[in-house]
Amino acid sequence: MNVIDNSSVLGIDSELWWAMSRFVRHFSLVALFAASLISCPAFAEGKAHDLATFFSGRLTAKGKFKNFHDGSTRGVRVDIRGAPDGNSFKLIQDTTYSDGEKQHKVWRFSKIGKGRYVGRRADLVGPASVVAHGNNIEIAYRARVSTKDGKTHELNFKETYLFTRPGTATYWLRASLLFIPMGEARLTIRKLPR
Repeated sequence: MNVIDNSSVLGIDSELWWAMSRFVRHFSLVALFAASLISCPAFAEGKAHDLATFFSGRLTAKGKFKNFHDGSTRGVRVDIRGAPDGNSFKLIQDTTYSDGEKQHKVWRFSKIGKGRYVGRRADLVGPASVVAHGNNIEIAYRARVSTKDGKTHELNFKETYLFTRPGTATYWLRASLLFIPMGEARLTIRKLPR
């Protein structure tokens, strides 16, 4: 004959009920937080961006570049102009470093799908891969870089644009040689009035 102790059954049921109610309360708070984040203007604005939308017109970027090889840090300012160019999107970047060095780069991006582009530039080794998702854009590519001693190296670059509020993005660039980090830049990009 099996005898069931009701007090132990009630103990298990009450522990299970307590755990389930705690889970439901926790899940409700997470769901409420996620709903408020998604409905906030900065997130909604970022979700609506793709590369051509954000970079149309004139923008300016300011920040610093750190060279891991020699430990130096330089200020950076980039003037950016973007506009449609036939079936592609043209982006012109004029970069000035605090030590006087200047660079002029011209990108051409072709859309290949929703939130996906292929980018080309004169110094690239193969095309750049561009993916826009959520409130950021990521660009990965390999480029030839000349050093002061006249040597040329092929470095891997990853650029990340995070849209923090309408008309503004935080930008990170990471450069590496094989798997060795060589440098990084952190800038703030702002759209200029038309």
